[in-house]
Amino acid sequence: MIQSLRTKNPIWDVVPVPDSSAVRNLSEALELPPAIVKILLNRGFESPEAVEKFLNPRLSDLHDPFLLHGMDKAMERVTKALLANEKIVIYGDYDVDGITATSLLYIIFNKLGAQVDYFLPNRLVEGYGLSVDGINEVKKQGADLIITVDTGINAIDEVAYANSQGIDVIITDHHEPREILPEAVAIINPKQEHCQFNEELSGVGVAFKFAQAVHKALGQSETELYEHLDLVALGTAADIVPLVGENRVLTRFGIPQISRTTKPGLKSLTFVSGLMGKEISTGQVVFVLAPRINAIGRLGDAKEAIRLLSTRDEKVAQEVARKLDDDNRKRKRIDEETLNEALAQLKEIADLENDKAIVLAGEGWHLGVIGIVASRIVERYHLPTVMISLKDGLGKGSARSIPGFHLCDALNKCEDFLIQYGGHKYAAGLSIEAKNVEKFRKKFIEVSNSELSDDDIQPKLKIDMEIELSEVNDHFMELLEKFAPFGPQNMRPVFLTRNCEIVGRPSVVGNNHLRLRVRKGTTVIDVIGFGFGDMLNQISTGSLVDAVYTLEYNTYNNVTRVQMRIKDIKLTVSTMAPGYK
Repeated sequence: MIQSLRTKNPIWDVVPVPDSSAVRNLSEALELPPAIVKILLNRGFESPEAVEKFLNPRLSDLHDPFLLHGMDKAMERVTKALLANEKIVIYGDYDVDGITATSLLYIIFNKLGAQVDYFLPNRLVEGYGLSVDGINEVKKQGADLIITVDTGINAIDEVAYANSQGIDVIITDHHEPREILPEAVAIINPKQEHCQFNEELSGVGVAFKFAQAVHKALGQSETELYEHLDLVALGTAADIVPLVGENRVLTRFGIPQISRTTKPGLKSLTFVSGLMGKEISTGQVVFVLAPRINAIGRLGDAKEAIRLLSTRDEKVAQEVARKLDDDNRKRKRIDEETLNEALAQLKEIADLENDKAIVLAGEGWHLGVIGIVASRIVERYHLPTVMISLKDGLGKGSARSIPGFHLCDALNKCEDFLIQYGGHKYAAGLSIEAKNVEKFRKKFIEVSNSELSDDDIQPKLKIDMEIELSEVNDHFMELLEKFAPFGPQNMRPVFLTRNCEIVGRPSVVGNNHLRLRVRKGTTVIDVIGFGFGDMLNQISTGSLVDAVYTLEYNTYNNVTRVQMRIKDIKLTVSTMAPGYK
């Protein structure tokens, strides 16, 4: 009998073991351990060539930017603007993806000698995306050409308005297009029809392909762009897009570049974040650097973030980085207050026994944090969640989803109650009249109930394979590190080891984290369980546990050791097996 050590334990879903002959053949061909080969096969890498490309990616693996539909037309218009010294304005979004994309094109066009400026809407003034107010502001800047980044794919009326004002628009975006597209000079989006580029990109990824095309069109070397892969990796990792294919190449080369960046702003940001001089991972980008950049767009004017990332002035960089750090602390306080209010409302109105979605609305909730709070509610309840901030009879919302539930498709079915909406599978935004919130809530829950099964809303913990601790050695760890950078569709491999004996004395460290050591056979390994401190009173020296975990290196007092990071753990109720060592 097995007893769960957590009150809401996910279902353990162990990936089936691949065909033994396929494992043997690939293992012999590449001289790789069978355990590593099993993971590679389960992730779709079935030939020596595919494995080599995955473990040792190269920048030469990047695709031709002209595979993106509309790129030829875009380059004709950009070349004309450059030759005529027309005013180009990069129009971005106020999240990390949009900020890095805007910074990237602004820096590149500046270096090309273009007459270029940028515009980011203020979340609290113009709101999300391309807008009439934003276009009027850009017109004041004297724009002849707008290049959107990370926005614009569904801005039909807004592009028509820009055209009426004599301003041409090129759209670069990665969000889901609808059936009718804006009448822009060119649209660059890998998700549109007829596009030969069959991979998902972040907004900054699309902007990088655009920059590649500009350099090709002007006969300049693309290698000059590689110094900006730090920005591309920052935006790509932060936007939680699949880290496979092109995205993986860009982040694989871009993330190490963040640690050694020559950009004063990014250097100052790593300093205030406590990452200066450290190896930076995708996790640190997502949870340490990105929130500081996001904070200024959530609470104030995101243009400061462009100033940070594009400046060459060390003093300006330090000032803005400190401001971002301060704003992030304020944002955290607002997060907590909003989360507490949302959870209180949830207890009053949600029927978690029967409903497979959560829709909450609050007067005056800060627009900058509702997306974060929605994500935290999804983590807690594993249900699609919409958070709506109400003010003056209007609501603006952020939605977050779970695997198997496409947010944009669901919002399509609720469009009768919405003013506007957009986004992608797992994250979306919307606007709504306050009087329609209840109707929307009922419809969204109705759609969720019809499309999600009880199995869909049960959290699952995907386990790559079951291994013995004796298989974990330096060579195994070196190969695992080659799987990085980790992120969606390329998560850090998760392992299961059964009947591990707890040795030494378990303890709680930091903010409720469980620290212990386990042994199986002759192998002993350190263990950390973040947030697992509550189970200290359920285990003791000699307890036998089944552990689900990832492997990582941990450095403490200048000593580096392999460490298990617990994802879940189960205790065998019976006492330790007789004769077990």
